[in-house]
This record gives sequence, structure tokens and C-alpha cells, in this order.
Amino acid sequence: MNEQRVASPVATTFHQRLNHQPAWCMERASQMSDIRKACRIVLLITKEMALIAGERISIRAERRRSVSHYRQIAMYVCHVSLQLSLSEIGLAFGRDRTTVAYSCRVIEDRRDDRAFDEFIAAVERLAYNVIIAAEVRHDG
Repeated sequence: MNEQRVASPVATTFHQRLNHQPAWCMERASQMSDIRKACRIVLLITKEMALIAGERISIRAERRRSVSHYRQIAMYVCHVSLQLSLSEIGLAFGRDRTTVAYSCRVIEDRRDDRAFDEFIAAVERLAYNVIIAAEVRHDG
């Protein structure tokens, strides 16, 4: 009784078989890696742009609050400019999607201030162009 095993119609790699993960799971992990990279880049851009803008925009003075404010701006930019879902952004930042939604509302409400709106628009443009230039893709 020498049975031959028929290969699965879905091609899998050795790594996928070793980890017992289906192909779609590995692809999703790769996408999340790209999303995390993009979100980190946006957060770094936000921090640097805020330092350059200085007093023209009002960023909270306390360090703890300023860190969370930078993160809120980055989450907003990721959602609006990069068109990532709230859930994807939440996973990338280690937060819940409802926290991301709250962050987006906070930043949107602050855009009534002209200087802050110009700052956010500049961060959006720069983040979008850097992500495109870095070829970090999101095909979700």
C-alpha cells in the first residue's frame, strides 16, 4: 500500500507548512508589517514637524500629553491620508479601534484653528509622499 500524497492545489511554502499557517495568514502578516512601518514613519514625521513648527501650533506642554497628542495626529493622518482602517491603525499603534476613532475626532475638531489646520495639511502631504517614495504599500 504505497500511497502517494497529492500536493495541495494551493501552493504553500516550506515556512508556511512549518508554521502551519495558511497562505492568506502569511500575506496578512506581511501587510500588517507594512502598515506598522507606515504608521511609525507617520509618527516620526509628526514629531519632527511639530518640533519645526514650534510655537505656531499649540502642542501640549507636558511630555506625557505631547506624546499622546503626536500619536493622535499620526493616527488621524494614517486614517485620512493613507486611508488605513481604524482597526489596522489600532493594531499598528497597540490601541483599540475606538481609541483611533476618538483620536480622529479630537484632531478633526482642532482643525478649526487655521495654524493647526495648515500644520496637519503639511504633515498629511509629507507623510503621503514619504510612504509612496518608500514603497510601503497597503493592498487591503
